[in-house]
Amino acid sequence: MRRLAWSLLALVATGVVAEAQTTVEPPPVVPTREFPTDSLGRLIFSREAYNYPRGGRRDPFASLIATGDIRPIFEDLTVTGILVDPTGRNSQAILKDISTNEIYKARVGSVFGRIRVTAIREGEVAVSIDEFGFPRQEVLTQIKPSPATRKP
Repeated sequence: MRRLAWSLLALVATGVVAEAQTTVEPPPVVPTREFPTDSLGRLIFSREAYNYPRGGRRDPFASLIATGDIRPIFEDLTVTGILVDPTGRNSQAILKDISTNEIYKARVGSVFGRIRVTAIREGEVAVSIDEFGFPRQEVLTQIKPSPATRKP
């Protein structure tokens, strides 16, 4: 009886193993995405393009140091001359950057780097300085030379 049980068990086990071997399926094929390649077989990358509407603003990705947009610095500016129009429409000022000796002809609304001229009055020029998106108001006053230091 025991022998019969063992032989029956052996037959069932071999049948199950044989059946399991015949029902084994190959692993599923995972579809791979085809990437575009050039004639040499190198991958071609498509990059997203960004458009920045300038509208009078500077490029935010350009370096301020490399482009010179940071110049002039307010502390380096002096007022060398002012022409005041009594109506206030055509007033002009001459500003000088003492570090680079560059001359700027300014009217109300003129922009030099981060500096915008907001008003030109007798003896002074009011400017707005944009620092990290926050405007700061400053006034440049004209220093009149004394008669002793004036050159003929």
